[in-house]
Amino acid sequence: MPWRDGTGPRWGRGRGQGKGRGIGRGGGMGRGMGRGMGMGHGAGAAPGPAGAAPTAAIPQVDPEKCVGCGECAKACPFGAIDIQSGKAVVNAALCRGCRVCTSACPTGAIS
Repeated sequence: MPWRDGTGPRWGRGRGQGKGRGIGRGGGMGRGMGRGMGMGHGAGAAPGPAGAAPTAAIPQVDPEKCVGCGECAKACPFGAIDIQSGKAVVNAALCRGCRVCTSACPTGAIS
């Protein structure tokens, strides 16, 4: 509940805050800051290592070069690489395109 002088925390619209359901404080944050205080508009951080591009292409494994050493699987921060039948296999559902595996591969089999 706000104090009589218009300051203090309150639910609903804060001064100059526009329509929305965020938490308002005296003075507001400007127009258009509604639900979630701007989340969903690029304000959040994606999980993973710095520089990871979640929309990047999924790395491809060259089976001719892959020796199945597993270095790429160990390096992958998302657990998206498995060694199957002696070769690295990228799970596209888990891969975020960070490319850590490409630099970890000693034979250059991942591009």
